[in-house]
Amino acid sequence: MPEPRYGIWAPVGGNFGPLDTEEEPVDASYERSRSLILEAERLGYATTLVAQHLVNPRSLELEQLETWTASAALAEATEKIEIIAAIKPLLFHPAVLAKMALGIDAISRGRFAINLISAWFRPESGKFFVLVGCAIALLLASG
Repeated sequence: MPEPRYGIWAPVGGNFGPLDTEEEPVDASYERSRSLILEAERLGYATTLVAQHLVNPRSLELEQLETWTASAALAEATEKIEIIAAIKPLLFHPAVLAKMALGIDAISRGRFAINLISAWFRPESGKFFVLVGCAIALLLASG
């Protein structure tokens, strides 16, 4: 039986704990994510998941680290840990999505994966998918 593999979520939204504790400051910076993922890699974690949100689901006032650029940077900064980007495919043309994924996979030397997810956060969906819907309608209308 294979050994279990353990992973860690990259704190792209700042943190996953309560927002009012000094022990877990809200910090969505790349520097913080990089530091924590490098420590996870050192401790033997097998994967990290980099969740995609265009706005922070905890509060529209909070910062949110962008998934694709963070994944590319983490791919370059790490050596062993697998980087999984949880992405919303409706935000990208499939050819663009594939090209970005291939680029990050090359940077990571084969340690990149994609987790296709649905868009569940209504404020985000309302702001961004309206634009996607308009673009699709224009493409369909142009025949």
